[in-house]
Amino acid sequence: MSDDRMRILKMVEDKKISAEEAAKLMAAMDTPGGANGKARWLKVRVFEKGTDKPKVRVTVPLTLLKVAGSLGGKFSMMMPDEARAQMESKGIKLDAESFEDIEKLFDQFAVNGQYKMVDVEDDDSGQRVEVYVE
Repeated sequence: MSDDRMRILKMVEDKKISAEEAAKLMAAMDTPGGANGKARWLKVRVFEKGTDKPKVRVTVPLTLLKVAGSLGGKFSMMMPDEARAQMESKGIKLDAESFEDIEKLFDQFAVNGQYKMVDVEDDDSGQRVEVYVE
C-alpha cells in the first residue's frame, strides 16, 4: 500500500477526516491525470542555480487541499469570536464561503493539464521556485 494511502487511512483513524472524505481522496488518486482535462496535483519545486533537477519536491493532491479547505471552514466555527475578529481585522476570513472560493479557484487553475501559478528566481543565489497544478 502506498504512503499516501496509509496517510489517508491514518487521518481517518485519528478522526481528522471522514471515511467518505477518505474515499474521495483515494478515488482521486486512482483517476488518471489528464482523463478529464483537470489537474490533480499541486506541485512545488525548488531548483539550485544552473540545474534542471529539483532539490526539493512537494506534491499534494488537489483533493486533499479541497478537503482541508472544507475542514477549515468547519473548524473556523469553533474558533473564539475574539480570535476570528482579530483575523478578520487583518483581512483573513475563515468561513465556509471563503473555502468555497478557494475550491473554485483550484477548479479554474486545474484545467488543460498544467497551470504554472508561481515561477520565481532569486537573482543573487540563482535558486528558482515553481508552484503549479498538473
